[in-house]
Amino acid sequence: MYQDGLTIAIPTWNHEVFLPRAVRSALEAARMVRTAGTQAEVMVVDDASRDGTHSLLRQLEARYYKDGLRVRIHPSNLRVGSARNTALREASYRYILFLDADNEIIGANVSLFLQAIRDTSAAVVYGSLLVRKLGSPRVCDLTSHGSFQNRVFDDNYIDALALVDRPQIIDVGGASSEWLNWEDWELWAHLACNGRRIVFMPVALGYYHIVPGSKLQGMKNQQEMDGRLKRTFNQTGFRHYLRTRTNQLRYHPALGYL
Repeated sequence: MYQDGLTIAIPTWNHEVFLPRAVRSALEAARMVRTAGTQAEVMVVDDASRDGTHSLLRQLEARYYKDGLRVRIHPSNLRVGSARNTALREASYRYILFLDADNEIIGANVSLFLQAIRDTSAAVVYGSLLVRKLGSPRVCDLTSHGSFQNRVFDDNYIDALALVDRPQIIDVGGASSEWLNWEDWELWAHLACNGRRIVFMPVALGYYHIVPGSKLQGMKNQQEMDGRLKRTFNQTGFRHYLRTRTNQLRYHPALGYL
């Protein structure tokens, strides 16, 4: 039986520079969630970083342990999918909000997403992300903005910053550790093909910061991953003619399905 509550999980690898911002936003979000009556914690899973991440995390954990910060450190690099699975195994609570180390959460809106995932019994609830360029306070774009559609099988527009129902994700096998930097795309396709519900809520969940090496700027192996995903989930192109259980699901707790 999974205990009701929220774990904000931050997988990280060599993100010493960005972690304080991410952890600060997660701790603030957890505080707001607890104020609203739901238990919450923050778990950082370090995938054997080689910069100063290890030392930084131990200092942060010592300072913020009473505020619910927990740290797990892999002895060897196992890739981000394995870091997500560590959080799935060791989290204290049923619902997990995954946060990349170079982004941040808008804490005031997290309780709305918790209400939405409870109301809809979805495997995933996600919202819009406000895009900022490194060093700029201005919002320059939106990403992860729009409901699930079959075009996900051609190009992923749903960010990893999303709230998931832990037992449902575990039930389908968790995150794959084989899809380097594309594990979120593979998971969304996998969930949709297995009849799980992925719900979009038209509310800002966080900030996506464009930094050097950001996936939003493109990946060297994107063409290879595109081909691999299509071979796995949409080899003959038939997905475009099938309506999955999760297509076009939009929900807001104050309005219901939209």
